[in-house]
Amino acid sequence: MNIATLLPPNHVFLDMEVADKEEVIRQLASVLTTDEIVQNEEEYIQSVLARETHSTTGIGNNIAIPHGKSQAVKQSAIIFARLREPIDWQALDDEPVSVVILLAIPESHKGDDHLRILSKIAMKLIDDEITEKLKTELDRQCIIQLLSE
Repeated sequence: MNIATLLPPNHVFLDMEVADKEEVIRQLASVLTTDEIVQNEEEYIQSVLARETHSTTGIGNNIAIPHGKSQAVKQSAIIFARLREPIDWQALDDEPVSVVILLAIPESHKGDDHLRILSKIAMKLIDDEITEKLKTELDRQCIIQLLSE
């Protein structure tokens, strides 16, 4: 599972203006719907929001990795968004979130893809240098490389 194939340049947003986490999820879900990755936008949004009610996806260090598994998702995909202003995400470290990495996973792939993708991203985010670059890098291709290598 290559992160670069799941995260095309048009899924990298560097200055997103939003008021709260639901607005982030809705805006990014809209992109997935436009790209025909998600067939039923509201169903997918509800799967992501339902996951948030179980426990926060705000992992700390100003990063959140919201994700939804749904029959509305045709193929696995990732969207990266850096927010213009940090927002509250009820993160594990109680700090606001400025980087969001949204995952869309088909219900039929939930075990395999979901865990492999999350694991690969989590391994990257252990590296403080990568995490800091994700917060400042202006080149979309570089962000994809940071998460893919």
